[in-house]
Amino acid sequence: MSTYTPNSKELDGKQLYYSFLAGAQRIFDNQKLLNKINVFPVADADTGTNLASTMRSIIDTAIPTDNIKITANALADAALVGARGNSGIIFAQFLYGFSNEIKNEKSITVQSFKEIIKEAVKYAYDSISNPVEGTMITVLREWSEGLDAIHEKVDEFK
Repeated sequence: MSTYTPNSKELDGKQLYYSFLAGAQRIFDNQKLLNKINVFPVADADTGTNLASTMRSIIDTAIPTDNIKITANALADAALVGARGNSGIIFAQFLYGFSNEIKNEKSITVQSFKEIIKEAVKYAYDSISNPVEGTMITVLREWSEGLDAIHEKVDEFK
């Protein structure tokens, strides 16, 4: 019987999947707060609900593998099918971009991850006919810029 031991310098499919589980739990835990702060561009107070629904679809449908490309495709497919509301659709398009930009690799490095995220953000922007800053796309873009700023100091996913 083999034991799975993650490599902190590379991200594989299982690590990506379990990171999504952790992130989904944070969304579930903070769904009401996300709804409360959802005031721009329309104060419809549904971002938390829509993200939680989209994440539920992902974790209920996607099955992890060791291969990051296969797992990323499964996550993106589940997100596209289960996307709810603008935030869910934007996030699903981001995940589609992420999965599309991964070459046929089993795992990726921090440097590759940074570049893939940068490209995936473009998919999120392209999915909106009139992107408005101050929304989820801004969060994705600024996260990407943050990764770009620290990538030379960080070579592990921990």
